[in-house]
Amino acid sequence: YQQTSMKDLAEKADMSVGKLYSCFPGKENIYRHLLEKYLAEMHRRGDEACEPSDPPLEQLRGRLIAVIEHFKGHIDFLMIYHNESPLMFEGILRREIERNREIAADLFARAMERGDIGREDPFVLSAIFIGSIHELLHAFAELGDIAAFDGVPGIIDRVLIAPLMARATR
Repeated sequence: YQQTSMKDLAEKADMSVGKLYSCFPGKENIYRHLLEKYLAEMHRRGDEACEPSDPPLEQLRGRLIAVIEHFKGHIDFLMIYHNESPLMFEGILRREIERNREIAADLFARAMERGDIGREDPFVLSAIFIGSIHELLHAFAELGDIAAFDGVPGIIDRVLIAPLMARATR
């Protein structure tokens, strides 16, 4: 991000620098626009991956798989998102993380109400769930092992979901 200039972006977009500046006042605005676009697409895919009537754990898994597929198609964006996001966008990223934690916490709470998983603080579970996914995807992307993305749902199932299910109080 830091090393890329508006001139670089204009060349890549096959347009003049002046035209690019007429559309966006600076690269920060371009990044913000792309960030909002990618995050909206990610949520759309997550919403489409499950039905509201699906069991909560199925919804969590469906959303996770949708996010993984989204990021597999946008590895460069994932790396910028993790490594080079300008501090000025921290508000957008912070809101995104909070939104994801709220969705996951709600689904964990509903799974507990149904007796599908043992009782824990849903907020803590959602923080572990979201944080683990972020770090796994980032680590695999840095290693250049995009194929490993497909193993993330299984890892989350084995390490987080299965132990909670084993403690379920039906």
